Amino acid sequence: MDKSINGGANPSVEAQQAYWDDRWGKQQTPNDWQKRRSQAIIKMLRELPLNHPRILDVGCATGWMTKMLSEFGTAEGVDLSETAIEAAKKDFPGIKFTAGDLYEIQLTSEPVDMVVCQEVIPHVSDQPLLMQRITEVIKPGGYLIITAANRFVMERVRDSDGLVGVGDEDPKDHIKKWLDMKELKGIIEPYFNILDSTSVIPMGKRGWLRIINSPKLAKALSWFITPARLDELKEQMGFGYSIIVLGQKKS
Repeated sequence: MDKSINGGANPSVEAQQAYWDDRWGKQQTPNDWQKRRSQAIIKMLRELPLNHPRILDVGCATGWMTKMLSEFGTAEGVDLSETAIEAAKKDFPGIKFTAGDLYEIQLTSEPVDMVVCQEVIPHVSDQPLLMQRITEVIKPGGYLIITAANRFVMERVRDSDGLVGVGDEDPKDHIKKWLDMKELKGIIEPYFNILDSTSVIPMGKRGWLRIINSPKLAKALSWFITPARLDELKEQMGFGYSIIVLGQKKS
């Protein structure tokens, strides 16, 4: 039986839904990290040759990202959490939102030009199956932007990094199957040509990251490079908390 990082068999769909209902009931607007990740996604999207695309936001939570995506075309969102979807429908009434098991529900009524999937794949029981379901609804030549918590970083963080919900105290109904960049690309590559990849939010204080993210190193390098540029280089090298991959569906 498939197991999650937090130990034991994967929880039931009902238990997972209860976890996310509680999570999104407490947080209905994006935090600073989510805003930073959304900026990277929007930057990738702006550079694509799309004209009023149909976009599906898989794992849309309370719909704030779906709203941003709707500025580019027609967007809709799906999520396991009924609490999140209720909030999304209330806050963004002009957008279609659907709640349900991502393995069971109809993700969308017609093929889309792009799927955006933020931080969902580390928290599901069957990652390859979710990728198959996503692929099925994207038009040939369409695009996928997918993000995941970076296993390389997650294994090297400390509580002082400010991460919430990654330690042993995390509820057992929160599936955590972190992926590094190679692993994430390995799930995507059977269906998509990889066009771009990056990471955002550098952090971590164990192993090599203790040196890379050292304030002393940053201070020494400040004579030659700005802190913002240093963080950008770390992100490009894959030392960010979230990894992001852009792919185009194979014909």
